[in-house]
Amino acid sequence: TSTVSSMAVVKALGGLGASECLAHLGSGPPSLPERLQRLPLSAASEAAATRFVIGRASVYFRGRYVKLSRTMPQSLWVIDGERKGDGSVEESICGPSATLFGASECKFHAEGREDIDVRMLGTGRTFVVEVKNAKRASPALESLETAVRGASGGVVSVAGLTWCTAAAMSSLQRDAENHRKTYVCMCWSPTPLQAEDLEPLRAQRDVEVLQKTPVRVLHRRAQAVRPRTLHWVEPRWINEHYFQLRVNTQAGMYIKEFVHGDLGRTRPSVRDILGGRRIEITLLDVEGVTSPDEAGGEAAS
Repeated sequence: TSTVSSMAVVKALGGLGASECLAHLGSGPPSLPERLQRLPLSAASEAAATRFVIGRASVYFRGRYVKLSRTMPQSLWVIDGERKGDGSVEESICGPSATLFGASECKFHAEGREDIDVRMLGTGRTFVVEVKNAKRASPALESLETAVRGASGGVVSVAGLTWCTAAAMSSLQRDAENHRKTYVCMCWSPTPLQAEDLEPLRAQRDVEVLQKTPVRVLHRRAQAVRPRTLHWVEPRWINEHYFQLRVNTQAGMYIKEFVHGDLGRTRPSVRDILGGRRIEITLLDVEGVTSPDEAGGEAAS
């Protein structure tokens, strides 16, 4: 594709009459840029510039990723000029994708995100990749699965790779609002507790939880109160100080704050339900992301 600006044409033909323009330019071959270059210097106030731009429309594919690391953010994370974490999910997927497609750039879009210290398990989180200016428009997507595992040292894996359209990107956030998530977390209590002390948690079903913007993200998110539904909780006593929770919630709930209460900014919290005793979360995983039809209404027995 050749591009000639209208200003270049005007300057090149400045001062010429209609018949002279036709004599110099005419029609048909050679191309307009070549005809402009043949103009006599006396007829051109400035030399015409020719620029060639060759590109290809973006192609898109989607899939689901699993992240096994507690030190890898979803995307590049830089604070005060210093990089945080070990690589990123985005780089682990987009780097091999750019190589596979011979692309100038790849853009990563995911259905929500997990914290850097949270693993994404189960069937994974849905993502879409936009591939720009691909030299190879339809390579075998299956080969990307091996490439991503290799690029991430086995920490990130992808599956269910399929072609899609640009519309898939806009649907990611819309779909996320309707999903339910199951989390598994390890909790610690400084005061001893017994298995029966956890039973009030098991009784929680479809409870509305009101969460003010967490203290830890107030520097980048506006103050607000977000209602989220807690569908069920399944506690498992380990010893006097440790217990495990499986929690199924509406997408968007801050699980860490739901456990420790965030200085009373999340109500009710696990701390509230257990009578105000101090509870801290030590580990957190996303076990699964499901649509309402897939989720069902009960915890595993």
